[in-house]
Amino acid sequence: MTPLEEETPASPWRRWLSQVAVWTVPGTLSALETYFFSLSSPKPLEPWRAFVSQLPAWYVWVPATPIVFHLARRWRLGRPFRARAWASHLLACLGVGCLFALVYTAFQRAFVPAMGAGGPSFAMMLLRYSLGWLPMMAMTYAAVVGVAQSLASQQRAREKERQAAALAIELAEARLQALQVQLHPHFLFNTLNAIVVLVRAQETDTAARMLVLLGDILRGLLKQGATQEVSLREEVAVLSRYLEIQQLRFQDRLRVDWDVDDALLDARVPHLVLQPLVENAIRHGVSARTAAGVLRIRARRQGDALSLEVEDDGPGLPAGFDLERSPGIGLSNTRARLSQLYGDAGRVVVAPPREGVGTVATVTLPFHAVVTASEAGAARG
Repeated sequence: MTPLEEETPASPWRRWLSQVAVWTVPGTLSALETYFFSLSSPKPLEPWRAFVSQLPAWYVWVPATPIVFHLARRWRLGRPFRARAWASHLLACLGVGCLFALVYTAFQRAFVPAMGAGGPSFAMMLLRYSLGWLPMMAMTYAAVVGVAQSLASQQRAREKERQAAALAIELAEARLQALQVQLHPHFLFNTLNAIVVLVRAQETDTAARMLVLLGDILRGLLKQGATQEVSLREEVAVLSRYLEIQQLRFQDRLRVDWDVDDALLDARVPHLVLQPLVENAIRHGVSARTAAGVLRIRARRQGDALSLEVEDDGPGLPAGFDLERSPGIGLSNTRARLSQLYGDAGRVVVAPPREGVGTVATVTLPFHAVVTASEAGAARG
């Protein structure tokens, strides 16, 4: 960040000193030029006189720079042509040039012997230096305006990038919330249909237990709200209640095997990521069998990735199955959520198991552990 930038986060004193340092550079070059040029005269200037006679005039730009920056932002030069903008900058340039010439003349008369007593009048010197330095002042003013407009353009570009990033985040969150809102009624309606079947069959005790479990699940969903990620522990707890509902529905026809390492329970996973996969496994696997079926749920860490598997021992995938064209709400919803949350790092694969019959749905996502409040406090300490 350049010291000329007006909106630097530095303190006013540091900003002022940085501008003094910037304008010391052309002042020093002007002093050196004056000194070496005087060496060819009968009475060369002492080095200190060369510096004292030149530097103060260049320091006029220290207070002038913020003013020029303000004008450059308010009256931007360029297309379309605006006469008021050009007139404002022209007057400002002449004002800074005249002030420069006034200070320059005063220090020339005070510290350059040839310009003192017996030399030209102050008014004549002021007129000569005003005209002589005018081209240099115009170029310097143009350079300051160029820097100001360049910094303003960069700031606008950064602001647009921030706005675009914020809009992208808002869009992603809106899509995720829409997907989640879609998932909740889908899960709810399917469970209510199962309860209706039990009520019609006059299995009231089982239906009552399912309603209690459903109430627990809905309470948990309301508690999570629009949260997109939860711990695997919370996901397993909700899924356990859902599977208990399904076991009440299928009675002895459904057995569930859990293979989840306790060390992975603090991993972050999308909320209800496994429920639609389990629902598909029950619908197309267990319920398609006349005999009892087994549902296996696994969680494994593979390097920086977390792998979640839902396997059934049903009849397997239909011929010509294509996950990309799957019309199912559960799979399409899961794929869309993983893509929104993790990009290419989040994916779902549905394939036959390596051994035996059935189907395995595998969700792969980056492994991130949930940071507890005590761990966050310890990290800050």
